[in-house]
Amino acid sequence: MDFQELLDNLRDFLEENRKMAVIVCSGLCLLMMLMLIAVCIQNSSKKKLSVHEEKKLVLDQPLLIPDGPTVPKGYITSRKTEKNWSDNQIEEWFTLPDAGEVEKLGQANDRIINEIIGAAP
Repeated sequence: MDFQELLDNLRDFLEENRKMAVIVCSGLCLLMMLMLIAVCIQNSSKKKLSVHEEKKLVLDQPLLIPDGPTVPKGYITSRKTEKNWSDNQIEEWFTLPDAGEVEKLGQANDRIINEIIGAAP
């Protein structure tokens, strides 16, 4: 459909029905004005609503702890550590590494260092 033909048809329709065209145009203008007023009122009411008071928390019931995994019996979540180990703790927990383990640890450290520095001079 040609745009010029559409304009000609619209012009003919408006010339034949002037009274209806005036009513439709005035209705559209009135609707636009009402929408503009509604938007202005809505924006001003949002500004008023944005100012709010801080609410204080009032505990009228005890806080509920959510369900979670249970701690095994005998498991200590925290303890006061001593500055030095006792002889019994040393015997129980500390083991001297043998020469092979120390050599493997040194090689692993050397590989990590080589990866970090790469071909740097």
